Amino acid sequence: MSVFYRKYQNKNRQSVAYGKWFARAVTIGKTVNVDELARHMSEHNTPYSKGAIKGVLTDMISCVRELMLEGKAVKLDGLAIFSAGIKTKKKGAPTSEDFSTTKHIDSVYMRARATGEFTRAELTKAGNVTELPKNFTDYEDEGNTPQSGGSGGSQSGNGSNSGSNTPPAEEPDYDQPSGD
Repeated sequence: MSVFYRKYQNKNRQSVAYGKWFARAVTIGKTVNVDELARHMSEHNTPYSKGAIKGVLTDMISCVRELMLEGKAVKLDGLAIFSAGIKTKKKGAPTSEDFSTTKHIDSVYMRARATGEFTRAELTKAGNVTELPKNFTDYEDEGNTPQSGGSGGSQSGNGSNSGSNTPPAEEPDYDQPSGD
């Protein structure tokens, strides 16, 4: 098992790291959907059928979304704590009274903070980090491009930086305590 990466150069002239090189995780192959995950799980010596597993996963996804939209955090032990995050405009409001959700909030997104043994330290220790060759073309995904990931959690539900060769405008600080 490997965690693949591609190198990219920071081309943001306003950045203190302008011109420096960084690694960005990429995924290869087709993204596994709920149906394929259920099939994969059913092949791991379980008495449950693919259909039963898919039903539980589908209900779980629906409930996690519902609870997050109610402002709750949902912890799946050994995986992650899922919660909502808010991205505010960089300039902010001059005073508390001037703050407006329509003027000062850019977006709401899903956060996933590793929990249990599935931590950054464990992934770093267990992950076989391998550079994906520049000429790698064995993509199985419809778009025939690797999917870029940041250096940690999910920042946007729309995958807007997938396949991009430019870094995100601002890397979030993933080293904050997770609170578990």
